[in-house]
Amino acid sequence: MDINISSIKNYEGKSIPIDCALEIEGRAGDDFEFAAPVKVRGVIRNFGGTIELDAKGEAELKMVCDRCAEEFDYTAEFDITESFKETERFSEENENPDIIYFSGDSINLDEHVYSGLVVSLPGKRLCREDCAGLCPKCGANLNDGPCGCDSRPTDPRFDILDDLDVPDK
Repeated sequence: MDINISSIKNYEGKSIPIDCALEIEGRAGDDFEFAAPVKVRGVIRNFGGTIELDAKGEAELKMVCDRCAEEFDYTAEFDITESFKETERFSEENENPDIIYFSGDSINLDEHVYSGLVVSLPGKRLCREDCAGLCPKCGANLNDGPCGCDSRPTDPRFDILDDLDVPDK
């Protein structure tokens, strides 16, 4: 979504409120899906010739649990903070890696919202904090109850004996 900033671009101290829902496309390799448009609320302001975006986002996602491999719903709340400067005002001497340079009278929010979302996602995606995961022997989902496999601890030094082909008597 493009935000027209012509009304604040040349007027220091002016701002534009943002309250919208963005249809963002997922990327190849994403391990989540968008379940609804991403809600974005905030402000874009001209602060000393720099256009600053300060907003909060909320995304409804479908994810797969890292322990039990079941799909679950997840609500991600995240911050979006970016600084933009017009390319015409750019000079090599004052290049700042934290500033995004643009030209024209609009700024596209999609990429910045997507980046803010991805950075905010948890490293381990769990359907719930106490997810029991899968049985290592039969693969049953242990959140549904015990699977019936022998779960007594064994001495790993004797694991080699399980591989021996012993004839029946």
